Amino acid sequence: MSHYPALSPWLLLLLGAALNGAAALISFWRRSVDAGGAAAGAVVGTVVFASAGPLGWLLLAVFVVSSTGMTRFRSAQKKWLSSIQEKGSRRDALQVFANGGAGMLAAVLYRVTGEASWAFALAAAFASANSDTWASEIGVLSARRPISLLTLQPVPRGISGGVTLLGLAAALGGAAVIAILFSLGWAVSTGTMAGVGGRFGLVTAAGIIGCLLDSILGSTVQAHYALPHSGSSLIVTERRKTAGVPNTLVRGWPFVTNDVVNAASTTAAALVGVALGFL
Repeated sequence: MSHYPALSPWLLLLLGAALNGAAALISFWRRSVDAGGAAAGAVVGTVVFASAGPLGWLLLAVFVVSSTGMTRFRSAQKKWLSSIQEKGSRRDALQVFANGGAGMLAAVLYRVTGEASWAFALAAAFASANSDTWASEIGVLSARRPISLLTLQPVPRGISGGVTLLGLAAALGGAAVIAILFSLGWAVSTGTMAGVGGRFGLVTAAGIIGCLLDSILGSTVQAHYALPHSGSSLIVTERRKTAGVPNTLVRGWPFVTNDVVNAASTTAAALVGVALGFL
């Protein structure tokens, strides 16, 4: 990641565009993304490849592949989430940029400045995105009801902001996968194993911080609505409308969607990565 092959920036850009264009078409064909999501994914992937090289792109690819796998894991048991979560399993352009935009920007800044701390930021952003996705997709399968990090009180299953022990374990695993790839890849590119453990711990910690911030924002400022006619047993959803009927805002700010929360948490993780990277 810290060294580039003897290729011109334009050739790197063309190679990245070809590679990520093909990946976007495959993702669209497999119904992992819609048309807008495929286009956005091609842009993010191309910029990361051209700016941060194969290692930076590998981190993005592992996030995309593993998060897609987690989304499909026991998907039949998670069908009920479609009535609660704002969007379905096919990612659109906003979701792609919300999860990959911070890492893409960090890759560009790394390319422009040559500062290693921006490489840490890139890894931290993708560690956060991977951690949050793993936590969400695995945690919802927990036999125990989720609780709020702030109040420690039970919250509805599937709603942003709730955590479970199973979800926290998955969050740690998601961050660690990105962290170990980055740490070993950086060691190979620099020719020394010195500091591998420190880099692993730094990126894992930044990823977990981003994931926990996602949960805190999800339980405080993210918009949540009540389904109409849900009666005394309030049914909460992230959707503004259900079957064309507006839902009633019961918590958070209307403009703070799950995409906004994801973008904020991955950006925060990247900034933590920058700060710790300077150390």
